[in-house]
Amino acid sequence: MDKSERLRVLGVIREHIANKTTADAGGIMRVPMSDFTCRQLSAQEQDVLFRSTPLCMGLSSALPEPGTYWSDNETGIPILMVRDGEGRFRAYANVCRHRGAQVAPEGRGSKARFMCPYHAWTYGIDGKLMSINKKSHFGNVCREELSLFELPSAELHGTLWVRPVQGEPIDEAECLGGLEDDMAHWKLADFPFAHTQIIDARANWKMAIDTFAENYHVSILHAETVGKEMKANVQTCDVFRKNVRFVYPNQKLDLMRFLSVDMERWPYPQIASTLYYLYPNVIMVVDTFGVDLVRIFPLEGSPSKSRTVHTWYVSPQMEPRLKEAGYSYEERVTRFRDVIVDEDYETIAKIQLNAERGIQSEWLLGRNEVALHHIHNALRSGLGRDLLPVEEM
Repeated sequence: MDKSERLRVLGVIREHIANKTTADAGGIMRVPMSDFTCRQLSAQEQDVLFRSTPLCMGLSSALPEPGTYWSDNETGIPILMVRDGEGRFRAYANVCRHRGAQVAPEGRGSKARFMCPYHAWTYGIDGKLMSINKKSHFGNVCREELSLFELPSAELHGTLWVRPVQGEPIDEAECLGGLEDDMAHWKLADFPFAHTQIIDARANWKMAIDTFAENYHVSILHAETVGKEMKANVQTCDVFRKNVRFVYPNQKLDLMRFLSVDMERWPYPQIASTLYYLYPNVIMVVDTFGVDLVRIFPLEGSPSKSRTVHTWYVSPQMEPRLKEAGYSYEERVTRFRDVIVDEDYETIAKIQLNAERGIQSEWLLGRNEVALHHIHNALRSGLGRDLLPVEEM
């Protein structure tokens, strides 16, 4: 977000706070509860959204230099991501061409080559098969035809994208849909990788996404935690094709309104958090401390289980200050986890049970939950389903 866009957003927030209205007007949307319980729909989502669709995997600093790798299985497809010898981001199916074992262990590190732990076939960081163990005993095969399967990948303004199955090259416009300037403005490639954690929930993956995309619940569910910091039930919402940008102000906004009427003097990063929904399954939060990248997946092929992979990338401006103060990165992500697990995910686990019991047939999404309107219809559009209407109020 450049300066003019920040001022526009702050102006919208200030106006709606003054008029005691929500920052985005709209209507009521009714979401069928079957969207969270149907096994057939879950299988379709897995096939279309988590196989054929480009997914944001992380920020560029996850692979900080040539020769680094990152192995990740969260999509349901084992993916090996590397920064090759020329510094290019590339991705492969992490599957040996011999018998299908994973050639690289899950996690991150530095390697020039990958040796399959089953029969020691060895691959270079360019994906090419370098050697076959005891080739004369194995038989006459062509190494050039047995490279790792390369997956479509792209590095876009400091973000890493992979399509988990082979197919067409990744289209920047398809992934970012108009957010290119925002991503470039944040200089995301400069944010160092800090910490990652996995959080499982007994709830549908879309319910997990929804917890991040509205702050109507903050003063109630999070009254004793983040609710003390965030200004609840006020947000802006801007749509970028299938993606969304929403901005949450915090309590310091009231102080700035008191100190100065000139919004150009307001320190935007200190008074607001900028969030992005990146279709189909990512929430990215940019604040004064850095970037939280939250990837959310269905788990075990079930409509009732999900996995959240939370990765924190520290602000390059804050990093030296935090180290000097002895601030633990683990402390930061633990606090995030406690709020999500004990408050958000405990609540949606009960909602999931009620959905399965058939107590009600639909959810109601209000005019102050407009980002959720867009997210649910973006996912429906991606699956070729009918869009949900908005009942104007």
